[in-house]
Amino acid sequence: RSPDVLLSDYHLDDGRTGLEALALLRAHLGPEPPAALITADRDAGLRAAAEAAGHRLLHKPVRPGALRALLAQMLAERAGRSAAE
Repeated sequence: RSPDVLLSDYHLDDGRTGLEALALLRAHLGPEPPAALITADRDAGLRAAAEAAGHRLLHKPVRPGALRALLAQMLAERAGRSAAE
């Protein structure tokens, strides 16, 4: 069974990043489930890298309503893709 969504902080231990973690998970799980990065980093290059990898981006501090809306959108999109298959 695969998780419904993937969430990762951008800055991880030992200089690793959430982009790396999500890439490893996607290599194992495939293009599903949808993924998002959470970060306080406002660098435009990070936004571009996240989008190029197909991930959403949320900036800290994350408001509960924004996280709820993102999760609902990601789950709805996943359900729509599953129904289309």
